[in-house]
Amino acid sequence: MRINKLHLQDFGKFHEKDISLVPGVNIIYGGNEAGKTTTKDFIVDMIYGIDKSRGVGARFDHYEKRRPINGSAYSGSMEFATDEGEFIVERNFSKNEKKTVLRNIDTGREILLKKEHDLCGTVIDTDKSTYLNTLCIGQMEAATDKAIAEKLNNYIVNMASSKSGEIDATGAIAKLKEKRKEFTDKETDAKIAELTSKLQLDRDFDGELEKVREEYRKAEEELNNPNADRLQVPPVKNAAEEERQRKLREEEAMKPLTKKQKDKNMLLNMGSKSVLDNPFVIILLALVLMAVFVGAAYVIPTNVPQIKMVIMAFGIALSALTTIRVFIRRNALYKLLDEIEIEKGFEEAKNDTASMDISKRTELVNKISELKVKQETILKERGEQEQYMKEINELKSKNTSDNAELQAIDLAIKTIKDLSEEIYDSFGGVLNEQVSGIIAHITNNRYTEVRIDDQLRVMVKSGSSFISMDYLSAGTIEQIYLALRLSIANVLISEELPIIIDDIFVTYDEQRLHEALSCIGKYLNRQIIIFTTNLKVQDVFNELGVPSYSIAL
Repeated sequence: MRINKLHLQDFGKFHEKDISLVPGVNIIYGGNEAGKTTTKDFIVDMIYGIDKSRGVGARFDHYEKRRPINGSAYSGSMEFATDEGEFIVERNFSKNEKKTVLRNIDTGREILLKKEHDLCGTVIDTDKSTYLNTLCIGQMEAATDKAIAEKLNNYIVNMASSKSGEIDATGAIAKLKEKRKEFTDKETDAKIAELTSKLQLDRDFDGELEKVREEYRKAEEELNNPNADRLQVPPVKNAAEEERQRKLREEEAMKPLTKKQKDKNMLLNMGSKSVLDNPFVIILLALVLMAVFVGAAYVIPTNVPQIKMVIMAFGIALSALTTIRVFIRRNALYKLLDEIEIEKGFEEAKNDTASMDISKRTELVNKISELKVKQETILKERGEQEQYMKEINELKSKNTSDNAELQAIDLAIKTIKDLSEEIYDSFGGVLNEQVSGIIAHITNNRYTEVRIDDQLRVMVKSGSSFISMDYLSAGTIEQIYLALRLSIANVLISEELPIIIDDIFVTYDEQRLHEALSCIGKYLNRQIIIFTTNLKVQDVFNELGVPSYSIAL
């Protein structure tokens, strides 16, 4: 590509500004704030377009920085030529009216862009990032030594990895390493250990449950199906039965009592034992009665002995008969008492049996309740153990997944590095040779060899050994930086895009300026556009015999 004419309709400080360029060396002079960098940005933006940022940073982005100060069109055009012919690109940069038109000057035919608002892919092949990092050289003196070295090393990695500045291999590796931290979780291992310590692997929960359930089943069977030979608590009668029993009791109560029933009632109401319960007392009473009759016979005032004998015989007979009847009655009452005792014993036994049965039932009910609680406890503990195992498996699964992610990330990092080395090997030798030749020329053979090793570090031969570029002066690093850019451009950019140099010679002394321009002068196969405040630049080109075209802003 060779740029013929720039028309800055409204761009930055410029309004309807025209700049014509020649195929060789173009030196654009201007003091500070003259618009040199603005013009350089215009060329790049005419080729690749401007993207408007969003968010907070949008107020300070490139779009806002180059917004027109005079006029509101925010537009321009550029005429250029390639091996395919001459073209003009017209752009409206305004975000609301953004438009890009590419035409063939000879035919006037509009050419559709393969990429919206970008000439790359249609009339050129080099992407914006690659161009900005090789042939478009900004003000390097603004960077510190370390910053320049880091930028250089990072760029080599990116270029060696992809041969395209658009693919940031260094950034990709950094992001992969940052991503790797997300899958390195020591807390997961600690949590697995904590949960594992809570596991009761020696417990047979199923066996314990089976045992409890068997006890539960037996207790329920015993509660619901008691043994048949055991005295039972009388079943609860229903209301009709109770009413029938009540009527029977009333009917029984209305019937006259038999002698036996009267005797039972008498015995039940006697309380303490009678003195007649003792047989000797009965006999004594009988003798007393007999004595009374004998005494009465002797007391009766009669002289008839027969009467006296009759009275005594009657008394003796009465006493004997009474005593016999008392003993017979006594024996009958004792038998009746035995019956009462038997009935009492039966009732007490029945009551004791009922009491024992209620106690057993209560015991069984309590046992069943305890077994229910025990079963629930075992189920809860087994559930907790299952939850622990579930969490452990999930954490282990996460670890497995994380390990897979870590392996994938490590493989990606290794692949990028391996590709970097592989691609480096494919053009590293050529790059080393070209950089060495350029740096030897621009340092007047002070440094004759430069090596970009397999670790993608830039080393410069000093004496008999190679030293890191970090140990060199800022001026030398800038020279290496310039040499590397031009060398990478020669290796990677086959098309002849313009070399743009924006005021990098401000701090150069006369010798360094002569050496740098002598090197640049060897690239006349490309159009060279130099923006500078140094008026000696054209004089040096004249001394070198390199034709140059001077333009004042």
